[in-house]
Amino acid sequence: MNTQSLPLTRPGIIPILIIVQAIVLSPLWFHLPAWISASTIALLLTRFAVYKKAVHIPSWLILILAICALGGVFLYFRTISGREAGVGLISLMYTFKLLEAKNYRDGALILFISFFILVTAFLYDESILMGVYLLVAMMSILMGLIALNSIQGVAGIRNLGKISGITLLQALPIMLILFFLFPRLSGPLWAMPSQRESGMGIDDEMIPGSMAGLYGFDEIAFRVDFEGEAPPINQMYWRGLALSEFDGIAWKIGVESPLRRDSYPKGSPTYQYRVQLEPHNRRWIFGLEDLIEPPKEKVYLFNNYTWRQSQRVTQRLLYSAQAYQIDYSDIELSQWQRQLNTQLPEDSNEQTREWAIEEYQKVNEPEEFVRYVLSHIRQQNYHYTLLPEVFEQNVIDGFWLDSREGYCEHYASAFVFIMRAAGIPARVVTGYQGGEYNPYGDYYIIRQKDAHAWTEVWLEGEGWRRVDPTAAIHPSRVDDSLLNQTSSRDDWFTDFDSLTTTDSELARTFWRQISLRWDAMQSFWNESLMGYDKDMQFNWLSKVGINNNQWRYLGYALLATILLAGAGFGLWILSQAKSKDKIERAYRRFQRVLEKQGVDIRLYEGPKDLLHRIKQQHPELYPKAERVIKRYISIRYQKSRVSESNQQSFIKTAKSYH
Repeated sequence: MNTQSLPLTRPGIIPILIIVQAIVLSPLWFHLPAWISASTIALLLTRFAVYKKAVHIPSWLILILAICALGGVFLYFRTISGREAGVGLISLMYTFKLLEAKNYRDGALILFISFFILVTAFLYDESILMGVYLLVAMMSILMGLIALNSIQGVAGIRNLGKISGITLLQALPIMLILFFLFPRLSGPLWAMPSQRESGMGIDDEMIPGSMAGLYGFDEIAFRVDFEGEAPPINQMYWRGLALSEFDGIAWKIGVESPLRRDSYPKGSPTYQYRVQLEPHNRRWIFGLEDLIEPPKEKVYLFNNYTWRQSQRVTQRLLYSAQAYQIDYSDIELSQWQRQLNTQLPEDSNEQTREWAIEEYQKVNEPEEFVRYVLSHIRQQNYHYTLLPEVFEQNVIDGFWLDSREGYCEHYASAFVFIMRAAGIPARVVTGYQGGEYNPYGDYYIIRQKDAHAWTEVWLEGEGWRRVDPTAAIHPSRVDDSLLNQTSSRDDWFTDFDSLTTTDSELARTFWRQISLRWDAMQSFWNESLMGYDKDMQFNWLSKVGINNNQWRYLGYALLATILLAGAGFGLWILSQAKSKDKIERAYRRFQRVLEKQGVDIRLYEGPKDLLHRIKQQHPELYPKAERVIKRYISIRYQKSRVSESNQQSFIKTAKSYH
């Protein structure tokens, strides 16, 4: 019977199609607009009600509803392309297709489209759990395909899950070959543009409270895997932006320009590392000071020694980088750079400006003045807190001379202001400081709460020196609410009294270990599977002797591998089937003996018809042939499994016929 003529009314076909669609769409329901998710659920429930009540929905009504859904997507997103609009529209049309499905072709189309829609879940979540879920969803689609091609529907198939699982395992070798050898794009296939992207992390300006606002977020900013030795945690300053322009309240990037390759500064390499940067919807990427060589294509080094990408980071970005110790002996600060890094707004924070000028006259030497200001922070009653007093005007005056309470951005802002007031070039640097070591994956986790601001001061003959005024605060003046943050900055505050171990702390330690183990698995998944890009593929292939200019030979080898694997697998299936069917071989041998005795053997003829013809045309052979053929019929067409002894008995009887 032609399977394409099978109706969808067979037992369980419509319910299994509804279940498949629900499984495929369920991850998207948490990311699509609520009205789209609710509409797809309502359409699935409507299709089930139509199936149970055996009613008919007019095609014109379905068409009107589909047009309304298309209009709703356009009105909501102002487009029908892009990630959210595209996925939302195809999800709605996917469920509308089931509502109007009538025959085998419609069911097959729904199931094959399911494979495509399944991949769209990776647009929103690339975790291990999502990968496992999509594997289960793929199993459900295969079960639907098997049921769709069964005459009796779901009721006629035993071990439906087992059959689909075996099918998936049979396809696994080809899947692995295609994954490792198929030409990769420069970015993930699902890196589609989004109209509703948002990100968390370092912004392009710093105002009082901007860094403190990230303190409570444990979200991972990036992971770093060092090749060989790693620096001490308190020396891990992950540079992001250099802010040189100040308007009295906010620090901004100011004038900057990319450097030509022949203008890169010289330096001696120190630490080599690999970064997994989580998407933050901004163009800057982070690296361990000092930054020279850009880590990837379309990443540029700017004259303030920061890295910038040509496009926003909207997908996880993997890159390898080299840290350097820059030699500034041949670098001079140009006149416009000196002016940029000494400018201050007029009529702003006059009291602090006067304090800086007066105190600088006491030492009259930039390096000594840096030490003097740090000593002033250490000896005076300055506090490190998340909840400082808020000043609407003259923020630096209020912090430096009055409240003396602030977070890292307050100290960095005031320190640079004081340096500039004394005529010393200085700027604010924002990024992350420290990190949490994961012993189960041998890498460091940098979280949003590790966001930090520090400063750089230009000293003649030395160049830009990193100065972190927050580290000068006396440990006794750090708020208890920030005690946990000192884990990544442990050399700043070493005088805290050790805490007493309690049961709750043991529980936190236990769950922390589980969290780190899970993150190590997620990191491996991100880098080895989800991050398997063109660069990783070339690196892997170069180890087996395939270079970039031999790419077409890789394509030929891939095609040949698939063809040979398919042919080998097909031959193996045929040989297995042939070797296992001992009953059929014995029966064919019996037929050859009959043919020698003058019986016309017709391959399309069943055993019952053959026996009837022998009785009419060769009655002398009928008694002996009847015994063999009837035993063959009882063995071949009975419902229960034939015992090994009965099989051997038939084979012996068939061989004894002569």
